[in-house]
Amino acid sequence: MLEKLRSFGLTKYEADVYLSLIRLGSADANAVASASGVPLGRMYSILNALHEKKIIRLQETRPRKFAPVEPGTALKYLLDAQRFKLQQASLQLSETAKELENELLGIKKSTQEKQFWTAALGSEETRDIIIEQINQVNDEMCLTIGYPEFSKYLPSGKEEKNDTRKALLRALERGVKFRMLIDRSVNYPDMHRDETVKSIFKYLDSSFQCRVINFTSTLFDIIDDDRINLKISSPVKKEELFAIVHVRDKKLAAEMKKHFEDMWKKAEQLKVQENTQD
Repeated sequence: MLEKLRSFGLTKYEADVYLSLIRLGSADANAVASASGVPLGRMYSILNALHEKKIIRLQETRPRKFAPVEPGTALKYLLDAQRFKLQQASLQLSETAKELENELLGIKKSTQEKQFWTAALGSEETRDIIIEQINQVNDEMCLTIGYPEFSKYLPSGKEEKNDTRKALLRALERGVKFRMLIDRSVNYPDMHRDETVKSIFKYLDSSFQCRVINFTSTLFDIIDDDRINLKISSPVKKEELFAIVHVRDKKLAAEMKKHFEDMWKKAEQLKVQENTQD
């Protein structure tokens, strides 16, 4: 029991005193010190701490008497206090993470070109690579969007959990330009009512441009003219994005950018019209 109480934020002496009060029912400081083995010189500071934590009550008599709060109520107070501490610690960590991110991004990178590639399989891993590249883009990201991964960029039934949307909005707010080619196979009739789409499409014709075309090649993204994502659809389930191969290679990125520009010229402007019928 002692260790379990300590896991709720009590010191050893505080846990000893609370357990002794449960056994005694009520007692003055001398009796509690005798029963718990805690030095009398420490007793009043410990009793005051337990009172501040709302797990004991006091009786203003001479001498003062103390009694434990019922265990269920006491544990609720202790649990609430621990939750508050965790929330505060989480907020502090979030602030520290933001500061550290800016400091890490400020580190000067080598200008020497180095080729690198990595691959990700599965929904979570592919989404993480997409978000990472959106977070890292400085100037422009050119995207080709097909049915399998359309929802990773735009629609979301649970808007608060759409980390890709948040990354896109942050990038747009810091001035990054996005050009998006959407395959005609994407059929999303409720696009005009989707809050995620609305929040991103308000940037249309400024930092965000969309066009529609029929794709005949593998879907891909180009990030800052030096990195690309090759997106591979599932051979079994059309609606799933099976894998992403991320490549850092300026020469290959230049070739893919030329291919993108050719398609961009042939593509039609995306029109999002509100449906007047329910």
